[in-house]
Amino acid sequence: MAVTLAVGYLLSGAVLLMPTETVYGLMTLWNNQAGRKRIYAMKQRPEDKQLQMLAASLEQAAGCGLHVDMTLQKLAGAFWPGPLTMVCPAAEQQTIGLRIPACDFLLSLLKRLEQPLAATSANRSGLPPAVTLQDALQQLNGEPELALDAGEISQTDGVASTVISLLGDEPQLLRAGPITEKQIQECLQK
Repeated sequence: MAVTLAVGYLLSGAVLLMPTETVYGLMTLWNNQAGRKRIYAMKQRPEDKQLQMLAASLEQAAGCGLHVDMTLQKLAGAFWPGPLTMVCPAAEQQTIGLRIPACDFLLSLLKRLEQPLAATSANRSGLPPAVTLQDALQQLNGEPELALDAGEISQTDGVASTVISLLGDEPQLLRAGPITEKQIQECLQK
């Protein structure tokens, strides 16, 4: 029922506040430019910081311009779905920070939508990520059209996803998180 409700809101152009396996997040359809602008305003986020893409699969992300290579495939096979965001090359010399979430609700939603979401943690820029719906709503500048409450998120103790860059010759850690740099290196050495 909640998936159907969320799909309807997203297809109408809404911004949603929803739980992930790491923290609460703000989300809208990947190609919804008006929704993206609202997310930036709600977070008071600098415009030069991109939103991440949440997708159900590499194929879904590739449909929006993500370039898929062997390194991405190997790391995806080891850590996705899960709390790892990988910044990858995309069409037109752009980059995309992609994650396939380990949240059953989000995966069901992404499969039903058949398109990715633009997402970011639901906290005011510069403040710690929100692990409860109330924390998120108190920090944001404005309210989303729909907010789904899943209680306190404790699976990763409120730690946002690990972020690595796949833009150079070697993966580079951009933000530490639940998946360690050592785990990433061990995966690539196999």
